[in-house]
Amino acid sequence: MLLLLLLAKLIAGNADRDRQARTTESGRIEFAPNRRSFWGVYLFIGCFGFVVVADLVHGITSVVDLAVPAACTGFVLLLLMAFPATIVADDKGIEQIYWMRSRKRIAWTELRKVDVDEKRGEVKISSKSGVRVVHGRQLPDRARLLRELDEHCMEKLVPAIQVPEASASDPAAKRALSA
Repeated sequence: MLLLLLLAKLIAGNADRDRQARTTESGRIEFAPNRRSFWGVYLFIGCFGFVVVADLVHGITSVVDLAVPAACTGFVLLLLMAFPATIVADDKGIEQIYWMRSRKRIAWTELRKVDVDEKRGEVKISSKSGVRVVHGRQLPDRARLLRELDEHCMEKLVPAIQVPEASASDPAAKRALSA
């Protein structure tokens, strides 16, 4: 249980403060979780996979014996669906890519609202059609994401981006605060 708690801490931990979003050769900006978060997921899946395989090798004599393997498999699927997704920003818009869920895409022209929740460490980006992209505390470089939002569509947002005082050292945040 202690191992699973440590792995959960790795998975849900904050992004490193000095870690920056990665810019690809094609000009796309990627906001991906830390490598240790990925390793935490892999090891977590390995632990639960071991339990499933051990139970199946031990033998299934009744439906009750399937409870533990089924619960472990369900938990692994839940983890893969809930793991913080990579966010990619390009000239067309912003996209959130999950491991086991469909992608969420918002064109810059469809952006409706951006909420910054400092307490939770989240930036919620909503479209006119109801699609929502969430930049959580596990993803790096929130200031860069806010700069991209400011650059592409600051004048279109209703209401405007509200950047908290804690981010006031960032130039894009200062522009957002003065708006």
